[in-house]
Amino acid sequence: MSTSPVSSTNWDSVKKNTTLKQSCLKQAHQLIRSVRCPLLICHVAPDGDAVGSLTGLGRALHQMGLEPTLACSDPIPARFNYLPGVQTVVQEIGEGEEVSFDLVISLDCSDVERMGNFSPMPTLGSTPLLNIDHHLTNSHFGDVNLVDRHASSTAEIVFRLLEHMAIPLDAEIATALLTGIVTDTRGFRTSNVTIQVMETALRLMQAGASLPRIIRHSLNRRSTAAIRLWGAAMSQLQIEDRVFWVSLPLAMRRAVDYTSNGDAGLASFLVSAEEADVAAVFVEREDGRVEVGLRAVPGFDVAQVALQFGGGGHALAAGCDLPGPLEEAQTRVLLALRASLARQRRSHHGDARRA
Repeated sequence: MSTSPVSSTNWDSVKKNTTLKQSCLKQAHQLIRSVRCPLLICHVAPDGDAVGSLTGLGRALHQMGLEPTLACSDPIPARFNYLPGVQTVVQEIGEGEEVSFDLVISLDCSDVERMGNFSPMPTLGSTPLLNIDHHLTNSHFGDVNLVDRHASSTAEIVFRLLEHMAIPLDAEIATALLTGIVTDTRGFRTSNVTIQVMETALRLMQAGASLPRIIRHSLNRRSTAAIRLWGAAMSQLQIEDRVFWVSLPLAMRRAVDYTSNGDAGLASFLVSAEEADVAAVFVEREDGRVEVGLRAVPGFDVAQVALQFGGGGHALAAGCDLPGPLEEAQTRVLLALRASLARQRRSHHGDARRA
């Protein structure tokens, strides 16, 4: 994975308008209609949008008569066990067997690395790839790229694709897609919640999705191990110049019996502090790599820092993963983060003076 800095020119090109076009929807529709056995993959350390998009599209394709395989290289968090079809998601795809997929669909992945590592992947070089995503930093790595950085979530884009394909919604598809929208908007609280997003949520509720049930499971519940992880992390919390950060070493995670990847939502919690402009959480994974979650308050942008280290995301929520050891990874990212914040603050100050 590349860790070289991204120039301002490249960053400006990334931020160009990529609003979803009818031509892209048509290409995706034609591609799906031409296959039988698609492989659907969501990103590592899956969140609600990744899992909801994966299971929602998977069920829709199954209803079309296709034989989709749903995959994620990391375990699905237990709080999403209420989602129909989540038990069919696999972490390995036919290792040691003859595997034949006629389409790969990437869901909620800003780049190829976010798809994880599956053993048959090298054999899929000639298989077409449909990239469905909403991240600002998406690298358009697919043969067909259904990417809209203005969308609230990948689940919203999947909804628009199913609408374009005239696939009828049932309660199970609706529950999965509304889970994606609810979790990525933090319960309709983010700045990209538009009238269209609310209308989409209404359509999904009319199709049978229960908003209270989704919020209860996906936002208001977490495992005892996750709560213990937060408690252990808080004793290590560091604050400097309105930046909050903490590391979650493998030993800490094992001590509290936290077996999932990711930070259990800790970065989003930390940035809610009144004194925080930015929060960073560094998670040491079993494979020795370090997963970094970055969050910011409105007016700041952490996506450009994530992009420097081969990651991506949105201005207010981004992430990356890079080689360990943990302390070195933390130092590298914090240096880049401080430099970026200094530039942004100077820019804000200059804008205020001109105003």
